[in-house]
Amino acid sequence: MAADPVDPAAVAAHLTPPVGGPVLWAAEVTSTNDLLAARARRGDPEGVVMGADHQTAGRGRRGRAWEAEPGEALLFSVLLRPPMPPERAGLLPIVAAVGVAEGLAECGVPVRIAWPNDLLLGDRKLGGILCEIAADRDRVDWAVVGIGLNVAGVPRLTAGRWTPASVAEGPAGPVPRQALLAAVLSALSARTAAWYAGDAAGVIAAFGAMDALAGRAVRLGTPGGEISGTAAGLDADGALRVVGDDGAERRLTGGEVTGVDGAG
Repeated sequence: MAADPVDPAAVAAHLTPPVGGPVLWAAEVTSTNDLLAARARRGDPEGVVMGADHQTAGRGRRGRAWEAEPGEALLFSVLLRPPMPPERAGLLPIVAAVGVAEGLAECGVPVRIAWPNDLLLGDRKLGGILCEIAADRDRVDWAVVGIGLNVAGVPRLTAGRWTPASVAEGPAGPVPRQALLAAVLSALSARTAAWYAGDAAGVIAAFGAMDALAGRAVRLGTPGGEISGTAAGLDADGALRVVGDDGAERRLTGGEVTGVDGAG
């Protein structure tokens, strides 16, 4: 048993839809995202949460390995079934990042967000989010939001952009994983419910208040090559606005931050 255990039933008792549980927990799995995606394809309902003390095949964005020691992180995934067309679902990574950040803040852990969904304590990475969506032309079938948060220690990362940090290093000091999980899931549910009801503007505004990149010189890897400029916040659809040296503004819906001025 992990030294900082999670009681899934106690967490589920605090939850309301759309992230209403049940909460499933295991000592070790391959990947919570992969296992929950399989359950989604079998028809599991929205709101199921799957977590583990350890993952043997955890990953971050672009397939990077995420290797946390058993019991030192929160590693979990949430199943959603957004009632919207695919073009609206592109905001999901922003919704998830804001919801998780708001839950952490409730536990005394103030984080900022580096587009699209890296969670930073100062300029060090506390956690990340990996969203996977299955949709056809007209509707979203399911979405899995995978979340990894460093709680007691920091993971071994391969080629990560940010130096890792943990909750225990923050201003609140150590926080039990169960309390963090309950707060994060509750806040994520509230943000998701508001988004379902049409409040995209609210989540964009909340992201702006926690934006770690706005006004900073950035380099980004995109499918069309690397670009650089000054980050200028998000547009109404959640795309990153970048102003180049020539004054022209570009709108990025995909890509990855590869460099930030003054960040280590």
